[in-house]
Amino acid sequence: MRRMAETSLEAYEYLKRENKLKPTQQEVLQALKELGTATSKKIAKKLRKPLHAISGRITELKDMGLVEVTGRVKEDGARTSSRLLRVKRM
Repeated sequence: MRRMAETSLEAYEYLKRENKLKPTQQEVLQALKELGTATSKKIAKKLRKPLHAISGRITELKDMGLVEVTGRVKEDGARTSSRLLRVKRM
């Protein structure tokens, strides 16, 4: 039986190889893999891009089933909590 991490990686590589992921989607997914779990704000900071430039890509990756929300966290100085994201394990 294969491990979930292996099938998740295979799915990502297939989408990348078949040009199913746009460049910014690939960047967001890679950043999230490196961070483990993170908020949209942390991903944007890591990529040095404005938050509005990656928010839509995160939604697209969630719709593809590649990213999931694992909870909520209140960031420093924020009035509301942010979604905590991670690469979905298949």
